[in-house]
Amino acid sequence: MDKIGTRGGHNRECEGASALINEVTEDRNVCAAMDENLKNAGDTVVNCTPGNCGENEDLNYGTDTANNNHVDLFVPIHFNKAYDSYVGAIGSEVWINPASDTGVATGTRILNNLQALGFKNRGLKNGMHLHDVRVTNMPTVLVEVCFLEATEDVALYKKLGADVVGKAIVDGINGKSCGNAPLIINKPVGVISIPETRVNNSIAQLQDECNRQGFSNQKVDGFNGTNTLAGCPLTKFGANGNITKWIQKRLGFPTNLQTGYFGDITKNAIIKYQAEMGLSADGIVGQGTWTALLR
Repeated sequence: MDKIGTRGGHNRECEGASALINEVTEDRNVCAAMDENLKNAGDTVVNCTPGNCGENEDLNYGTDTANNNHVDLFVPIHFNKAYDSYVGAIGSEVWINPASDTGVATGTRILNNLQALGFKNRGLKNGMHLHDVRVTNMPTVLVEVCFLEATEDVALYKKLGADVVGKAIVDGINGKSCGNAPLIINKPVGVISIPETRVNNSIAQLQDECNRQGFSNQKVDGFNGTNTLAGCPLTKFGANGNITKWIQKRLGFPTNLQTGYFGDITKNAIIKYQAEMGLSADGIVGQGTWTALLR
């Protein structure tokens, strides 16, 4: 019997993506089905899904709950989005720490089971830039069930229902699958190549602020694309304003430290983040660091 932490991504205050279906609605439905199936299998379930709250509180609640309860496996559930609309199928993917044997094995089984249901298998992805994967003390498999703007993905998901999808994920957690999922890190191989991005209110806030300050004249759409990165200014010690405040929030600063001033505390946090991400640890937010922060 294992202790499993489950978490539905985002919440009504910190909205996820929405298109043909809504991410928050459906990831809760899948989590509910998972929780029931895990309990039926004799596993202990720890609910790591927060109520309505801001982005930092949302992320920290999930990982803090998982860490404090010493779960054996953390399974956040999301639905993906890359386009305003898409005719066809894009598929499922799972984000893991590639150094975790348990994460790789469990993610592979989950993907195989989703593929068996009819979803395209986009493979395992290196999720070390993601909060849920990076800060947990246990193996984490972050499941992107399907793309909620892709017509065939959504049609299949509606046909199957959240109960069937949730059971397939639980079967993967508990060792029931066959075959192997490809480990795809960076550029997907043999599947539809899409921007690795999603609708994100936080990204929209940054886009708007960069426009307001004259660094860009981009569409405020919540999508992380080339225009978003190009519009982000070099930000370093002494900077003061909402862009620095956005960086502080992205790094998980508590609310009282989200001052907007780029001082020693922020510089040291950037250096630590850059080192964790394998970047040049100079304490300056340039294009490389912006790329990591925008994911």
